[in-house]
Amino acid sequence: MILIDYLYYQFTNFYKYFEKDGTHKASGIILTCGMLCWNLIFLIIILDNYFNVNLGPKNKYFLLIYCLPIILLIGLRYWKYTSYEEIDKKIKSFSKNKRIVWDVLLILYVIISLPLFIGFAAYFGGSK
Repeated sequence: MILIDYLYYQFTNFYKYFEKDGTHKASGIILTCGMLCWNLIFLIIILDNYFNVNLGPKNKYFLLIYCLPIILLIGLRYWKYTSYEEIDKKIKSFSKNKRIVWDVLLILYVIISLPLFIGFAAYFGGSK
């Protein structure tokens, strides 16, 4: 199991309590794709502006095209090949210590990526 599976599992569990109509799995997929796309865009912007790699396009909206493979692969993985129930069964077989380690890794990933991206966007947008 990879961190993305656990990220999807936790996002889906979060929405499972709020959405009683069965759309919690789609919400988990959307949030997982969003988090990974934000990280990809952040990495491309950092490489373009500070390391002169010229990886990104001139138009900022074309950066979304880079996210299409992520959206397609994550969507296919969790809708066709790996189900929420399969991941749930695998995670429930973990020991308590292993779940704590996965929870800490997930919290660190979210805490590092989301505020760092928003802070950098505010800094970069204010400097232009």
